[in-house]
Amino acid sequence: MDRNATYRRLLKEDDIPLDAVCIRVIQKDGRPLAEVEWPENTLTDKGDYFYATPVPLALERAIDVKDNYGFREIVIIIDDLALWNEAWGTVI
Repeated sequence: MDRNATYRRLLKEDDIPLDAVCIRVIQKDGRPLAEVEWPENTLTDKGDYFYATPVPLALERAIDVKDNYGFREIVIIIDDLALWNEAWGTVI
């Protein structure tokens, strides 16, 4: 996790770019959790970590998928930016 990283925000109705790993941040039991998903490309099948995990762990997983399977970016879907911690990076 890199506090200097910048992530592009998508709205939940937006399509996930074919060259991006997506993190969906949700609130459960009063704390932010996240799920990770990615589309199929020439290096990997479509996949996901569709179980809510702490955001730092989800970011680590997303970075691993991005770096190892040729994705260009990590995008964030988050309804309430108050759930985001600046220590995780910047959402624009």
